[in-house]
Amino acid sequence: MELRALGDEVEIISRVYERRFGVPRTDDWLVLKLHEEVGELTQAYLARSGRSRDRGEGAGEVDAAFRAELADVLAQLLLVARRFDVDLEAELESKWFRWRHLVEPEDEAGVRAPR
Repeated sequence: MELRALGDEVEIISRVYERRFGVPRTDDWLVLKLHEEVGELTQAYLARSGRSRDRGEGAGEVDAAFRAELADVLAQLLLVARRFDVDLEAELESKWFRWRHLVEPEDEAGVRAPR
């Protein structure tokens, strides 16, 4: 699925959130919510790496929380990009992928799944 299509799906669910919980999805709410989600990802990472207090969760629960927070950060980032009309694919192309000409075989080793 492309980023734009993912963004569309996330937008729909975010609208459900607004309707269900009465939280207006203003510009600042979207950006602040992204910050909140990054904080929760940081907390989950610290738990996963054994650098936070033990909350009695098993390794599977801790790992699941980390994965879920990664999804939350991505979803919120897609919402922010959509709100401010940022084409993330184009921005990745100009910011990151402009370095493709420097890629060496060892840089790709073990990254792409066999086709």
